[in-house]
Amino acid sequence: MRIARSQDENGKNKKEFKMSISINTNMAYLRATNAFNTAGNDLNTSLQRLTTGYRINSAADDPAGFYYASKLNTQLSGMRVAYSNVQMGFNMAETAVGDLQCINDELERIRDLATMASSETLTDAQKTEIINEAQSRVDEINRLAKESSFGDIKLLDGSIDAGTGVRIQIGANSDPTLNSLQIKDVFMKTDTESLNITGSAAMFATVNEAFAAASSAAKFIEQIDAATDIVKQQISMAGIAQNRMESVLASLNTKYENYTAAYSTVMEADIATETANYTRNMILQQTAASMMAQANTRSMLALSLLPQ
Repeated sequence: MRIARSQDENGKNKKEFKMSISINTNMAYLRATNAFNTAGNDLNTSLQRLTTGYRINSAADDPAGFYYASKLNTQLSGMRVAYSNVQMGFNMAETAVGDLQCINDELERIRDLATMASSETLTDAQKTEIINEAQSRVDEINRLAKESSFGDIKLLDGSIDAGTGVRIQIGANSDPTLNSLQIKDVFMKTDTESLNITGSAAMFATVNEAFAAASSAAKFIEQIDAATDIVKQQISMAGIAQNRMESVLASLNTKYENYTAAYSTVMEADIATETANYTRNMILQQTAASMMAQANTRSMLALSLLPQ
């Protein structure tokens, strides 16, 4: 195309556009081809997004968005694992509480037996039955303390350091003050010797000594009360830890929801928008293809200008 200048009837300059026809270079076809390719690329992008459901399918689609979404996804993965950790910690504490409650029940029954033996109104046969039952209760406490476990982890036999307790990873990151908690004073050795009910360090080495007389049985009540206080304190500390872990679970749920929403905003495609883009690009590609055919037809006009 070239611009020719001429004057109108009033003598003013005016522009006239004259379309040139060339054979070697078909600019109209090249422009139509470029538009066809551009529409095709955009069509493929829309098709990919509609197929995968993601706006970002590779880092090239949006490098900054890809980086941001990857960081979010890392946190989401860590939160899922942390949530599982907290649930395991909660269940571990719950297991210990169940066994501690059983031990507490045994202690309360032994206390009742000691109260009965503190009275000098019993026959020798009755005293013998009381001693036998008390001994069986003591044996059961020792069995529970030795047997209590969560998986392969022993809970009440002294395997876990009482001062250190059990560490639970409750967050996706490494800072221990923000991403972990310690369950302390729960998983302690809880057999009768550790509770000072019987044993060399206790007031009475054996159950028989404790129930040897009404006066010794009365003193034994005090020993049972002290042991019961220790067990109840363990149960209470477990409850405190469980309450905190429930709060952590609620917090992790909220964080996970918000992080997921942010990840979705960055990564996932808006289906309505992409459907509109797909339709638009399809029409543009078809239009460009039609214009390519028209451009080729126009170039054939040059033949009509050639001498016959």
